[in-house]
Formats: sequence, structure tokens, C-alpha cells
Amino acid sequence: MEMKETIMKIGGDIKSSAEKFAKGTIDTSKKMAEKAKIKRTLSQAESSLNAAYIELGKKYEEVYASKNEPEFAQLLAEAADARAKIAAAKAELAALDSASICSGCGKYVQEGQRFCPNCGMKQPAAEETPVQPVEPVVLDSNGTEVAGE
Repeated sequence: MEMKETIMKIGGDIKSSAEKFAKGTIDTSKKMAEKAKIKRTLSQAESSLNAAYIELGKKYEEVYASKNEPEFAQLLAEAADARAKIAAAKAELAALDSASICSGCGKYVQEGQRFCPNCGMKQPAAEETPVQPVEPVVLDSNGTEVAGE
């Protein structure tokens, strides 16, 4: 009977260990899920805060930029520089697509369109340079230009 009791004791120990392991795994999983939920909430709140700061900065610039407050001069200059770079890059991209940028809404307007398809703003007419007639060049057998007659 000793052997049977030993096997039962070992079986009980294994069962107890398995239960502890399963409980620990479940607790760890619950903790990880809770942490993930809190981190998601934190990330959403930080994104909302950053969006609010961006809007606050835009509104400040609209209302107070003309006040020339020295503590904001550098940031306002950086914003103006960034806007100029963005406008130049957009114009380059538009040119590669044979388009221009609408001054009303900032969307692409294809070459030849008189109105913006997004906002309807009339687009400036492309300046057409008249084509000057070119006189034909006559070359002799050596490839030298021969004066016109």
C-alpha cells in the first residue's frame, strides 16, 4: 500500500502544481489585458492632448501672432518656415503631376481646369506665351549654315 499512497501523493502534488500554474497564468493574462487596456486609454488621452495643443497653437497664431511677443517669435518663425517648405513641396509634387495647387483649398487642380474640382474656386489662367515663328536654317554639305536668300 505504500506504493499506492506514494503515487497518490505525487498525483496530488502534480495536480496542486498544475492548478497553481494555471491560476498564475490566468492572473498574468488578466494583468496583461488590464495593462493593455490602460495603455490604450493613456495613448488615446495623449493623442487628444497633442491634438488640443496643436489646435491651441494654431488659434494662438491666428489671434496673437501680430502682437510680436518675443517668447513666441522663434516658434512663429519656425511655423512660417515650415509652411513655406510645405507649400514649395506641394507645388513641386503638383508640377510633377501636371497640376497646380488651388489657392482656395490647397488641393490639386489639373492643368487646363478653370475651376477647382474640390472647392469650385476659379483658377488663374495659365499664361500662354505666343510661339514665335522660326526661320528655317539651311546647311551646306559640311554642316555650315548658309545665309538665307
